[in-house]
Amino acid sequence: MMKKLNKVIFSVTTATLLATTPIHLTNNGQVLAEESKAKELTPEWKVKVELAIQKVKERLPYLADFSYSTLKILEKNDGTNRITIILQTSKEKKKPSFEFSLDKQGNPDTFRYNEEFPEEGRPKIEHDKVVSKTTDFMKQWYGADMGGFKYNPNYSDQNEALFTKQVNGLPYLNVNVNLTVNSKGEVISKGSGLYDLGGDDAPALEDLKFADPKEAISKDQAEKAFAKHLKLFYLKQPVERWDEKTKKYLYGSPTLRYKSEFSEFIDAKTGKEVPDYEGSGSAYNPIVRVNPVGKEVTVKTTEEAVAMFAAFRIESKAEKIKEGVSEDTKGKKYTHEINKDFDAEIETEEETGRFVSYRVVDKRKGGIKFPKEDPNGKKWLTPEESMKLAIAALEKYGPKHLKEVMPIGTAEFQQRGAVLGFKFANVHEGIPVLDDEIFIRIDRITGEVKGLHMEDVSWEPLILPDPKKAVSHEQGLKEYLKVRPLELQYLTPDADILSDNPSYQPILVYRTAISLDHREIDALTGKFTTTGEIHYNPY
Repeated sequence: MMKKLNKVIFSVTTATLLATTPIHLTNNGQVLAEESKAKELTPEWKVKVELAIQKVKERLPYLADFSYSTLKILEKNDGTNRITIILQTSKEKKKPSFEFSLDKQGNPDTFRYNEEFPEEGRPKIEHDKVVSKTTDFMKQWYGADMGGFKYNPNYSDQNEALFTKQVNGLPYLNVNVNLTVNSKGEVISKGSGLYDLGGDDAPALEDLKFADPKEAISKDQAEKAFAKHLKLFYLKQPVERWDEKTKKYLYGSPTLRYKSEFSEFIDAKTGKEVPDYEGSGSAYNPIVRVNPVGKEVTVKTTEEAVAMFAAFRIESKAEKIKEGVSEDTKGKKYTHEINKDFDAEIETEEETGRFVSYRVVDKRKGGIKFPKEDPNGKKWLTPEESMKLAIAALEKYGPKHLKEVMPIGTAEFQQRGAVLGFKFANVHEGIPVLDDEIFIRIDRITGEVKGLHMEDVSWEPLILPDPKKAVSHEQGLKEYLKVRPLELQYLTPDADILSDNPSYQPILVYRTAISLDHREIDALTGKFTTTGEIHYNPY
């Protein structure tokens, strides 16, 4: 895992950072008169800071009046510092402000401009103009060759333009520059975007080994590998568009679509799927038959909540339960404090009082390590045994019309210590309904249900499009690859970057060209949709 920065030295303010000005910092940011009690920014770095301020002002004319600067220093684990500079027009006026960081050599790197009057909802600007403005900026910032970066239309839209590092004539998806432009055509932010190589611990580009593109399998072979992953799925509530007025998504009628159900990348040497860090979150699994108990469960009083908690092995009393309103369902929320670290919560539907959610909430903040095996050597339940317990809970509390479900994703992704999560999608005519789902978490030591989320499941049978009216798989695949052809690229997968023994080496991959206007194939028309599936994951 990437190392965290230690906040050691923080925030010194000077009207101008002159090379002759001694800058002394302590842990709480106080300026000290005595040199011996504080760390001093070296004269060399004082000069670098001054030069960096000059550089950003030359390249960004809107900074002409920004004469007041604040310095932040974060000491990293390797003993070096990360220096961030904040520019303002005066000490008293906090906005507008401009914040930028320096790389290891002291050159300006990422930045963000906080406008005095921010543009509400970021007014649109013609994307061609964005590309033109950002391309000019890249040439000013990196030189005529743009530092080996090239505009990447796959990941650019509206006010944002992304430039990807080119190696052997192919994009390397882990090294990018992401730029945002306001409606005046000014570049107001610069970031890395996309697949980060691991922050401060990332190896230098020159230390990486890039395979010869000639080692890749042919595009035809890659297309055959991709074909296995193009599958049918239903959405009961497909997103139609985002409504700016209500700040909510608007949904359409149930739909049947083709989409790639894998992690999006094919290893260009083997033709196999490249494991995603998120465990191929939408990976299909064999269908499971279920036999619901058929009894609807409601919780309308604290006394009924006591009985419900008892079913999940939580002993409680009515006077110990707090009753409130659920943010998710707008129904009732019952909370029992297990101890100072954990709460148990039950949530119900607003009108019916139907039980839809149970969870054990960990109140501890961050930094919690989840062991992969029991530290005391106890034998945990296997994923298969845990799955059976999850199915039993689904049959007891889920909708009585469910006959088949499909587990979605991989066990490795859902594992947190001894707790294993399962996501089950309703199945209709052998096809998963990806937004009609139940999520269940099982403790692999005790076998207890730690979470049961049914907010997104349908309690009555759905009326869905007839799969017999869908275009053939062959026709869907042909249209998909015509509009979104496979492209050869380099990638260092997140699974490698975040592993215990990171290899940090790029591999050759094929992936389909991304298009924001061509998301998934409507299986009834054989044509692309402009919207894609959205996953909600309560885990």
